[in-house]
Amino acid sequence: MTRNSDNPFEDIVNRQGANALIAATIAFLRTNNISKELIHSSIREHYGPRKPKPSTRQYRRLARAYEEMGIVMSTWFSSPKFLDKECHPVPLSVGSGPHSVLHLVRASRVSISATIAIDLMRRSPSIGVDAIGSFLALRREFVLPDFTVPRAALVIERYLDTLHRNSAPNNKKAVLLLERNCHVPEVNMTAIAPILRDIKKRGSAYIDSVNGDIEGLRQKGLRGKESGEMSVHIFAWTRLSKPRKTRTSAKL
Repeated sequence: MTRNSDNPFEDIVNRQGANALIAATIAFLRTNNISKELIHSSIREHYGPRKPKPSTRQYRRLARAYEEMGIVMSTWFSSPKFLDKECHPVPLSVGSGPHSVLHLVRASRVSISATIAIDLMRRSPSIGVDAIGSFLALRREFVLPDFTVPRAALVIERYLDTLHRNSAPNNKKAVLLLERNCHVPEVNMTAIAPILRDIKKRGSAYIDSVNGDIEGLRQKGLRGKESGEMSVHIFAWTRLSKPRKTRTSAKL
């Protein structure tokens, strides 16, 4: 049964917005080689009569490891224990000792093991290996190859949760999460490189400044009733505009 609305314009906008969201999601999945069959079966799972819960356990486990590797990289680049005299990350061994992956993982206070961290480091282009087999930090951001779809799912799930929380009735007067943007519809795409570099530099500096505060809130031991997750994502996007259609005069 459809809901009657006093605002037909709102219904149209919501319906077309939903169509745009679904179309963009399907286009993204198809671009990343997700088959039409998998997309159709996923939709059917959500709207079937029994509605079986999709299996996402392995994805959740890998997503958690991916997030925690970001904490590991941040510790490697910021903790004095893992920096040389010039404040560069020191090489890490796969064994034991103060400059080892095991010691870094323990200092980062993450739940993943050193074995998993070593395996992910070997896969990541953010980390290199020297002649004696030690790991070298090449970039602060932890990246995995062929991780585009899981990373998008990780971010979009939380972004939609944020929108839902901010639009829900706020009975407890909880602090609304930040969701805002600045947007210019027409820019010179050949001249935006300097401002994008500035956005990346400022965004990285902001993330570094709040990372310590967030880490200070980490609970020790078992999770309590008031435990949860907190994350900050900074997202900048560019997009080529579609050429405008020129009107042609009709022939008489």
